[in-house]
This record gives sequence, C-alpha cells and structure tokens, in this order.
Amino acid sequence: MIKHLLTLIAMMVVLSISCTPASTGPIGLSVTGGIGTGYYSMKAMNDHINEVRQDLGTALDDLSSGINVSLRGRLWFFERYAVSVGYEHFWGYTETESGDYTVTFKAPADIYSVGGVMNVISFPNLIDLNIGISRCVARSVYGSNMLTMGMLKEYKAIDSGYELYAEATTNFLRPVEVGFQLGYRGLKVKDLEDKFGDRACFPGSDIKVELDYSGVFFYLTAGIRL
Repeated sequence: MIKHLLTLIAMMVVLSISCTPASTGPIGLSVTGGIGTGYYSMKAMNDHINEVRQDLGTALDDLSSGINVSLRGRLWFFERYAVSVGYEHFWGYTETESGDYTVTFKAPADIYSVGGVMNVISFPNLIDLNIGISRCVARSVYGSNMLTMGMLKEYKAIDSGYELYAEATTNFLRPVEVGFQLGYRGLKVKDLEDKFGDRACFPGSDIKVELDYSGVFFYLTAGIRL
C-alpha cells in the first residue's frame, strides 16, 4: 500500500508542473473536520488476543481497525502550499462476554500532528488534489481486565510517528468544501506504564505491550476555506 501511495503522489507532483491553480490571494485559512476508519497493524496485540480467544472458547475480535475523527486547520500560501495542524481521536477496542463479566481490550489514542500540504493539481470549479505529510504525536491508553476479573487496568504512553496522505476536495462550493482523504500512518506506541511506573506486559509473559497503529486510513471531510 505504501508503494502504491508513493507512486500516486509522484504522478500527482509531475502533473502539477503543468497545472498550477490560479491564486486569489497570498494567504488563506481552512478548517475541516472528518470521520473515517483506520486500520491498525497490532500484530503482537492480536496474537495475544487470539490466545485469549482460544482459552475462553468465545468470540473476541482482533484489534485491527476503528472509527477515527479529525479536526485540521491549515494556513495557505498563494493557494498552493499550507502549514497544517491537526487533532485525531481513535476508538480502538474489542470485547466479549465471559462468565459474569465482559473481557475488554481497549487502545484509544489522541493524535496531534503538524506538517505540510501541497496543492498539486486544481481543476477550476471542480476539485483540488492535494498531498500532505505530517509528524504526529500519540497519547495512548491501553486497558485490559484479563487479570483483574472485571476491573479495567490502564497503562499510558506518548510516542511519535508520521502520516502521508493524498486528498481530493471540492472548490466549487467555496467557502464550503467537502472531500475525501486517503493515507498511510506509521505509528507505534511503546513503553506503556501505569500510575505506579510498572510497564504493561502481556499476561503470563515478560513481553511488553506495544500498540501499533500503523496502517491505511481514510476520512470523509467537510469544512470552510477562506
């Protein structure tokens, strides 16, 4: 998927050489919100969940995807380049009934990002095609009640990664714009600790828990551009 996305971006950059959008002002501002889905690697976590599923003999889905929401603000220069800041929230959890309580694994995260965006092709009165790259920082929480018989024990950590994406947004409804964003995120959160400083390990082992949010994501977006 990364290879295909990089190829798409390279093609868009080449096409942008002959398709420069007309400038309506030196500086602009846009604010957009989005809702979509992210797909997560989580190999180590899902290997553990598979063991739990076999031990319990019940259904317990992998922690491989979740609903995401986002809010992004951009400062545009000459309608072509922008500095972007953003916030995203992931809902990542899986659970199943087991006896008198619900077995739960959760891994929500708040993501803060800063990066750059380039408008590579603009079709007047139709759509703009953009590419972007961001550095992101995740504040993540891992929760499990496997060893506490119902009480959710939580561990937290902060780690960083990157996002690479392409998007299409309308330009014929200005100042309103709607769009679609497709990208890839490389983000792994390590060294999760509880409030006592104890590291999160999978039950029955000394293997430390890692939350790997790396994977493809997409958003449907809507916002205002001035």
